[in-house]
Amino acid sequence: MYGGGSMRAWLSVALVVACLGWTLSAAVTDPGDVKVLLKLKKAWGGGLSLWSGLDPCYDGWLGVFCDDKNTRVTSLYLISADLAGTIPPEIGSLSALVNLDLSFNTNLKGQLPSELGSLTNLLYLSLQKCSFSGRIPESLGKLEKLTFLALNNNGFSGELPSALGALSKLKWFDVAYNKLEGSLPVSTSSKDSLGLDTWPDIEHYHLNDNQFSGIIPPELGNAAKCLHMLLEANSFTGPIPESFGNLSSLQILSLHYNQLAGPIPSTLSKIIKFGKYAGLHQIDFSNNLFDPQPFPKWLNESSEELQTIKCENCSWVGPLPADILAYPSLQGLYLQHNRLNGSLTIPVNLGKKLQYVSLQNNGISVVNPQNPNAELPQIQLEDNPICSGEGLLRAGPTLCSTEANSNGANEILTWISSLTTNNSCPSLCRNANHVLNPYTCHCGYPLVVTLEIRAPISSIVNDTSLWDLLKAQTYDSLRNLTSQIKPPLELDSEQLWVYQAQHANHSKVHVRLYIFAPVGAEVMDRRTDNLIKGWFTTQKVEYTSPFKPEFVIDIEPSQEAGSVTFGVSKLAIIGIATGAGALLALLGFLVSVALRQKRRFEEERKNNPFGAWAKAEDGNAPQLKGARWFTFNDMRRMTNDFDDDNMLGAGGYGKVYKGVMAETGVILAVKRAQEGSKQGADEFKNEIELLSRVHHNNLVGLVGFCYDKAEQMLVYEFVPNGSLTDWLRGE
Repeated sequence: MYGGGSMRAWLSVALVVACLGWTLSAAVTDPGDVKVLLKLKKAWGGGLSLWSGLDPCYDGWLGVFCDDKNTRVTSLYLISADLAGTIPPEIGSLSALVNLDLSFNTNLKGQLPSELGSLTNLLYLSLQKCSFSGRIPESLGKLEKLTFLALNNNGFSGELPSALGALSKLKWFDVAYNKLEGSLPVSTSSKDSLGLDTWPDIEHYHLNDNQFSGIIPPELGNAAKCLHMLLEANSFTGPIPESFGNLSSLQILSLHYNQLAGPIPSTLSKIIKFGKYAGLHQIDFSNNLFDPQPFPKWLNESSEELQTIKCENCSWVGPLPADILAYPSLQGLYLQHNRLNGSLTIPVNLGKKLQYVSLQNNGISVVNPQNPNAELPQIQLEDNPICSGEGLLRAGPTLCSTEANSNGANEILTWISSLTTNNSCPSLCRNANHVLNPYTCHCGYPLVVTLEIRAPISSIVNDTSLWDLLKAQTYDSLRNLTSQIKPPLELDSEQLWVYQAQHANHSKVHVRLYIFAPVGAEVMDRRTDNLIKGWFTTQKVEYTSPFKPEFVIDIEPSQEAGSVTFGVSKLAIIGIATGAGALLALLGFLVSVALRQKRRFEEERKNNPFGAWAKAEDGNAPQLKGARWFTFNDMRRMTNDFDDDNMLGAGGYGKVYKGVMAETGVILAVKRAQEGSKQGADEFKNEIELLSRVHHNNLVGLVGFCYDKAEQMLVYEFVPNGSLTDWLRGE
């Protein structure tokens, strides 16, 4: 066959261009789906270098997942794939699509086509951190099966369409970090009686960092299953709705940086008394226009569950509860720039999880240490009366120091794992673009996930134990997800490394997590890379305290820079521009090699009946009505090296094994001829050609064959109904 992989790739492109009409008619994948994918390929730059071959499902196109029969495209996971352009309206014809994730392609732009509303089987729609603009289409309200909708970090503008209220199964709604404006649509004020309050199963309202205005609709208080209500960084006015006391499942309520006024309603105490989780875990009411009011009693009543209390510049007055630093779950108390006064009691039994107390610029005049020898968390009291005059002597320089103030608007603290330099590896990577895994001492290209943790877990991120915990939670969640895949993905804890954590503005922490390929591989295989990216973008990788709420803000695929791209990479453009002469010389050399290979190929064809099957070595046999050529190594991987545990039966011909295609997870039946049953090449070829043309409801279809390394194998559809003998015996 033709020699190098490069030559095969060129010939693949040529065949696709020359035989496009034949491709659409002969592909196993639904011709309509193939036509749409080719349209997407053209719209996104025409590169899509890994979309090669004649059949998307059988040839394992990057990010394309199909149903069990390999006929319909059910998922597109093209996350951080360097796509560019707009989404063409033809995408609405992928009627079997269940998952569509194009997140982290910053060169995808333009308005969303209304035809997205035709994808009525969609469960997950994730278009995070692209460059889409314009209004969110009303047609998305037709996606009645949708449970997850993430449009955050784009440039969407205008008002939210009330038609989205028809998404009755929606659980996750994220439109954060856009330019959306106006009031929030609710059923009582919209013409279609739909709105954000007509989602009976909603768990996440992520509406933060937009330009929404008006009051917060009281109707949102009807979301009994809501876990996160994130409304910060908008222009909401009026009071906090008293109906929020009905949010019995609420864990996180974030309202900071708005223009809310009035008192904080006492009805929120109902969440503590009757809530499913016995109280809020995190609140942030900072920087609003509330009336002067004392520390809310209902917060004190939720002392068992509260992890974070943040109300900077909230007009709170009077004393703090004497036991506030003893709350058992409290990690951070952020009450700077208020008018709190009286004493700060440091109890004998400090909360075991307490890390940080920020009380700067208040009226604290006394510190009451009930245990002078207690090991204190970081407490900041600067700009309080206790930190001036004789009070400073009683408080001590530690509590009144300004050096550790981490909440300044311009201050960013960074932690980098000590394993970058303090590891036992004998040498560094020779390739400057590689990353060293400090646990295994192997070099490669990791999948890099950047998480944003919004809860202020600590003022100082230089806490290795904290990031060891995040690694452990990541591994536990990924291990649970990988075990549910068939075949299961292998993942070891040493493949995970928390490399860096950076304290960003507004008490947000950005964490860079490296996920390496298994030992022996530089790059993670495409299937694993795609699945893990999809699990992160759709929030299936779950975290618990103290890392909630957490969001993915960036993903870098596991690949060598520029080698696996969609379209032409920047490095390729530079290389073309600066090396045109060398390229011409190389082309001349490749042409001569191709001619020599062609002569050798013609010689082989005379003695090899399979030589007439064009592109057979790439897994395609055009004369065979879709039957696929497999290598012996393909067969070994499918059957786990012909493990006896995978054997389905045996007969005079040989043994039959259960096999699994790694790229799709499809289960197949592999019939391996034993030595005495093997045929001549011509006879085996004729049998394959015949079987590839026979189709009947009561016959299993031929998927492909293997004629490699003196082996003869046939690959059939797997039908788990037992043998004819079993049925005759009534088993």
